Amino acid sequence: GDVLLLTKSLGAGILTTAAKAELLSGAEYRAMTDLMAALNRDAARAAVPLRPSACTDVTGFGLLGHTCEMAQGSDVELELEVDAIDLIPEALEFANMGLLPAGMYRNRAFAEAGVDAGETALCRQDLLYDPQTAGGLLMAVDPADAEALYRELQGCVPSAQRIGVVKAYRGGKRIFLR
Repeated sequence: GDVLLLTKSLGAGILTTAAKAELLSGAEYRAMTDLMAALNRDAARAAVPLRPSACTDVTGFGLLGHTCEMAQGSDVELELEVDAIDLIPEALEFANMGLLPAGMYRNRAFAEAGVDAGETALCRQDLLYDPQTAGGLLMAVDPADAEALYRELQGCVPSAQRIGVVKAYRGGKRIFLR
């Protein structure tokens, strides 16, 4: 029953790949580095009093790699609302063009067997597997505390998002994209 909260947009790995290919404008490059430079300190401080059931930083394994580890370690399944996840528009465009970091493919190979992608477009899936540099925090928090934490996060993180829920494991896949 826990609610899943995320504190940063996804797509930094794809943007880093685009930057290496010199495909980002100056403004896009600054926005990417600002996102990566934003600390998770304030989000962690906001969460500690509410005692999240689980918390991890979304980094090199991407959102789906980290959610798979979280779900396996807690013996649960997670339902993610893809439309609620803040995907950086430019990164989505690059993913649609096929400009993807090698780490995204490794993350997909690691986690894909445990993911039911439903009707999620491939370019959106790519961002969910995208390895993040200095990514945000993914937190599982009691539903009674979720709204209070969400409001607190809105004032102190780049992108507060309610992205899904934790459910009892029924066997088979552990991550469901809706």
